Amino acid sequence: AHEQPSAGYYRLLYGRAPMHTFGRTTNNPLLTELMKENEVWLHPTVAKLHGVRNGEYVVLVNQDGVRSARIRAKVTERIRQDSVYMVHGFGHSDKRMRRSLGKGADDNALITRVKIDPIMGGTGMRVNFVTI
Repeated sequence: AHEQPSAGYYRLLYGRAPMHTFGRTTNNPLLTELMKENEVWLHPTVAKLHGVRNGEYVVLVNQDGVRSARIRAKVTERIRQDSVYMVHGFGHSDKRMRRSLGKGADDNALITRVKIDPIMGGTGMRVNFVTI
């Protein structure tokens, strides 16, 4: 059985966007025009519960107390009520990345726990939970 989130917490899911490759392209001027920052997807029921409106900035806090940078909320029914989703590759703090500096939140910072598959040794990182 998979670990379930505590009350008020949601499974952190993350993925890619077609215009960006990891964090390497978020400083590219042409690609930044297409996607300037990542968003966190929230189900409408979850957004209402936390008083969050579409387009509003929020901060996520994981189960170990790690806080994200501010990230814009996208309220959508395209996410389950027990999970939140964000695109990987944002939330840079390197001052040389002038276009992407301080844009969005870093999913890696919120991934403080992993599970190791006992048979093949693969790591599972979708075992982290956040609250809003």
